[in-house]
Amino acid sequence: MTGMEAAILSAVVSPIARKVFDLVSSLLAGKFHLHQGVEEDIRDLSSQLTAILAVLEHAEELQLDSPPIRDWLGKLKEVLFDAEDILESFQTEALLWQRQQQARNVHLPFSASQLFMKLNVAQEIKKVLLRLEKIGRERQNFQLDAHAIDSGASSTRPSMSRNTGFIVAESDVVGRDDDKDRMINLLLSEESDRQGDVSVAPIIGMGGVGKTTLAQLVYNDERVKSHFEFRMWVCVTDVFNYTKVLKDMIEYHTEIKYNDISSLSNVQLESRLLELLKGKPYLLILDDVWPESFDWSDLQKLLKHGGKGSRVVVTSRSSHVANLMGTLPPHFLELLPEDQCQFLFEKIAFGPGGAKRTEETEEIGKDIVRKCKGLPLAIKVMASLLRGIDGARKWRNIQKHEIWEAEKHSDARKPQILPALSLSYNHLPAHLKRCFAYTCIYPKAYVFHKMDLIKVWKAASFILPRGQYSIEDIGEEYFDELLRRSFFQLSKVDNQETFRMHDLLHNLAQSVSGPYCYQIRDNDPCNFYEKARHISLLCSAAEQPIMGIMEKSRKLRTLLSPSDHQKNFGQALDSIFQSLKYIRILDLSSSIMLELPESVGELKLLHYLDLSKTEIRRLPNSVCNLINLETLKLLSCLWLFELPKDLGKLTNLQHLELDDIFWYKLRTLPPGIGSITGLQNLHAFPVSREAGKGINELKGMLHLKGALHIKELENAANAGEANLKDKEDLVKVVFEWSNNRNGSPENAELDENIIEDLQPHPDIKEIQVIHYQGARFPAWIRDGQVKNLTSLTLNHCINCRVLSLGQLSRLQSLSLKGNLELEEWIDAPYHFLHRLNISNCPKLRDTPKIFLNLGAMKIKKCNSLKALPLIPSVMFLKLMHNLVLEDFNEHTVILGSVNNHGQPVHVRQPSFIKLLELKVIDCPKLPCLPEVFAPQKLEVSGCPLLTKLPTPEFSQRLQHLAIDACDDPTLVRAIPDTGSLYSLVISNISNLTSFPKWPHLSGLKTLYISRCNDLTSLSDETAASVPFEGMTSLELLSVRGCPNLVRFPDKELPATLKCLIISSNSGLMSLGPEEAFQNLTSLTDVNIENCPELHSLPAEGFSASLRHLLIEGCPELIKECQNVSGADSPKIQGIPDLEIEPLQVLASQNPHNPPAAWYHCLICCKGTRTIEDQA
Repeated sequence: MTGMEAAILSAVVSPIARKVFDLVSSLLAGKFHLHQGVEEDIRDLSSQLTAILAVLEHAEELQLDSPPIRDWLGKLKEVLFDAEDILESFQTEALLWQRQQQARNVHLPFSASQLFMKLNVAQEIKKVLLRLEKIGRERQNFQLDAHAIDSGASSTRPSMSRNTGFIVAESDVVGRDDDKDRMINLLLSEESDRQGDVSVAPIIGMGGVGKTTLAQLVYNDERVKSHFEFRMWVCVTDVFNYTKVLKDMIEYHTEIKYNDISSLSNVQLESRLLELLKGKPYLLILDDVWPESFDWSDLQKLLKHGGKGSRVVVTSRSSHVANLMGTLPPHFLELLPEDQCQFLFEKIAFGPGGAKRTEETEEIGKDIVRKCKGLPLAIKVMASLLRGIDGARKWRNIQKHEIWEAEKHSDARKPQILPALSLSYNHLPAHLKRCFAYTCIYPKAYVFHKMDLIKVWKAASFILPRGQYSIEDIGEEYFDELLRRSFFQLSKVDNQETFRMHDLLHNLAQSVSGPYCYQIRDNDPCNFYEKARHISLLCSAAEQPIMGIMEKSRKLRTLLSPSDHQKNFGQALDSIFQSLKYIRILDLSSSIMLELPESVGELKLLHYLDLSKTEIRRLPNSVCNLINLETLKLLSCLWLFELPKDLGKLTNLQHLELDDIFWYKLRTLPPGIGSITGLQNLHAFPVSREAGKGINELKGMLHLKGALHIKELENAANAGEANLKDKEDLVKVVFEWSNNRNGSPENAELDENIIEDLQPHPDIKEIQVIHYQGARFPAWIRDGQVKNLTSLTLNHCINCRVLSLGQLSRLQSLSLKGNLELEEWIDAPYHFLHRLNISNCPKLRDTPKIFLNLGAMKIKKCNSLKALPLIPSVMFLKLMHNLVLEDFNEHTVILGSVNNHGQPVHVRQPSFIKLLELKVIDCPKLPCLPEVFAPQKLEVSGCPLLTKLPTPEFSQRLQHLAIDACDDPTLVRAIPDTGSLYSLVISNISNLTSFPKWPHLSGLKTLYISRCNDLTSLSDETAASVPFEGMTSLELLSVRGCPNLVRFPDKELPATLKCLIISSNSGLMSLGPEEAFQNLTSLTDVNIENCPELHSLPAEGFSASLRHLLIEGCPELIKECQNVSGADSPKIQGIPDLEIEPLQVLASQNPHNPPAAWYHCLICCKGTRTIEDQA
């Protein structure tokens, strides 16, 4: 057997042995009264475990070179698994017995012996003891060194050595700049467009060379982000699932949750995706494509309907993928050059906190880099290992390890395992080996979140307790260490931080997991071993595999369904619950089920239950018998409206995961939920006067984290019993009263008393107060006792007249909404306030005089506020529906510096010099805009006194300008000449019959003109110049809702125009001169909608560049286009993508020989259908 095979088959036993030792120790600690014979057996069991633990570390080291020791450890592992099952079952039954006694109010002495007899535990322990004694005798055959074992070893075990962390991020990628630039240039080049086809750019390279990393670099580049309207990333993997690809693409740029579309057919999914993509330029990354399973044809047809410039990037190891899919030259990603390999290695290995650099370690490192053969993955893994090892001798041991030679003798038929990966795995501590190996039950390229995996490890008892540290904190240490050693990869797409495991590391995890972990796939035989303890279902039909599991693996501990296949368990669920009594982790997500069998309560050892993405209506109350349950996931269960009535019995529950929509629908919680004192997330707590539902239920829940929304606070008698001051992990608290109460003095006094008693922990970061009727805010807000508060929201506090927040020195965000009686805001410095929102506070007359660092402000419906505060740092300002506002308060006095005499120097400067975006809507008394400001975005609507825009001097960074709802065209005439303006919107302008002379807007890309009822021409009023002549970059022109516009265009349009939209112009009769569109050689899209008087297209038709024409709501024009012998029919035949309503009329004109263009017709509102489809 080679060194690599030995490493792969090595057993990890010590963490399990420690867990069993702890269980035995708890039995002997005097908590239970044991029968003498049973107690003797358990003491013998403890002695055997102590002796084995003493030599276990040495045995695990020697097993790489000793098959007999390896076999011995394998037998020991099986015995320990069985012992753990037996002892945890007894422990659970004992707790259930105690609960039953408490429920009956009976206090009988607990007899463990009776329960032992009932459960046959004594006999089972005897069997385990005999097996363990035999294994103990066998250890005498090996020369194993013993070390002392502390009985509390597992709870006092030291933390992992020093922090040697170096997490490889995108910014740390080396040697791929040229590859990245070549790919981006290829994607952005117009020469890459394929007429009537999808432009596909393959990235081809061997495993571990960095294909996915390169694709991420391209995907996240700012040039790519700004170029493509939609970007999507889909991991395909070795088992192609067309339905999953469609769902992933839909989810990527909508708010739709997976289960919202889980029941849709492929045709329905295609139709929905088509609506999203049609006519829009997109970028799609198809990562890790395997040609053996990838059916490209259906997806290819669908993708053709994207906008011009759409691109698909595929990554694959196979050059056959390039031949199958590629339309652009494939990019073959080569091995990293040696100098770049060395640079990457040294950056990680010798970086800050890493190994000490010496001449000898440098030379050894160079040799190890050569052994990695130019693969970045191997280099990162080895460098991450060596950065935590000091000393040339230890480095040399790794350099000379026989495993480097083992690669030459590896079996080509088996999954590829790089020597560097095996070496790094061998150097993991035992507890990390176990955690890493377990991840192989997830599919390749599976994207996971850090805390989700930690919860599963915890449920599997993989995380060893240590002192006062929480299991989650220790689990984070485990995860971070595997990440630092490059066993996991950080993946950032669209600023979302997720993780995945490279498929070469996945191969390693599958190998080292041995017979204990298994994946069941569609059409795969269920040939797993009886030893299998962890199984994942990567198949859609689950009933048959489940029968095999119950036949072969009744000791199963994990049953996961991590894929998004909808699985149908049929009638098997009840059998699962009756048979798999040792299961700890059960994932039934994405299963077809409406209810859960009552027998789920039989899973006494269950720690983790996931029912997400199912249509389950209710949870059976028997779920509350699962007293070991720590995690209950019910995400995206849209039909679930309530929780089981005895939920409070789940006293070990820590994670109750439900969507925000569930908490929003929730009317009441089950009684006694306060018994779950370890619960970490309870997003909403509706207070009730019913027994077991009062606010005192929150008293002992000291581990709550994140946000807590307490509703219906009018029912909170003795609110202080909520004990919020001791909940130090809460970040946000929402205090909400019902909004349908009368405004009586009694309610005001009651609310004041309640909120005073609800003082949160001083470190709380965010507070919201909603529908509060007190006349003043609590002292702990006024006096600044929540010293670290950064965000405060006060909504609909209808009786508060005075606002005093000066003691909240770290406040960064403040929102005041619907505070109808608020009149006075006491002046105070707000040095850190960055965001301020004041809405519907009609009596507020003044604000503090100055907000020195305010960056964003919105004021809406404040009809007593005449002037703004001084806001010298504001960048984003919205003023909406403020009827008396008349002063921007433009100048301010800033304390600058101190002169030679120690006196402050006051400097006067413009208040709005930093302003980037200004929106002014319906402020009728505002006479002018600030004189000195240079915005990037400016929107003005319904402000009759405004007549001036920023002068050209201050318009050189203006990118977006919108003018709306003006009684005369004065502001339109005031548009300045500027080369920076990118987008211009002119809408709802009265008395505008024609445009003034257009300014010189050389950078303008988009022009929208809408609802100008008096407009008759887009030409210059004097007709002395060509319209749009200064718009030399215009790409999109939209003219909508101008009923008096009869002829458009009057003269030629800019040659740069790519898209033209003419819509809802009821009087339009002509599309301009005969040659109006012939010279528009960049024009690709034309939409003509709801112009009933339009009878024909221009005589000369369209430029050959046109790819898409939409005509709808124009009955006369449609009739002309349908007439095969008419003048307009030939004008549209060469257009690839033609949409004309109604489709059935088109087909009926000449069903045997329709024009060629009609074959490409697509009717969005009726799904993906062509005339070819109907034939």
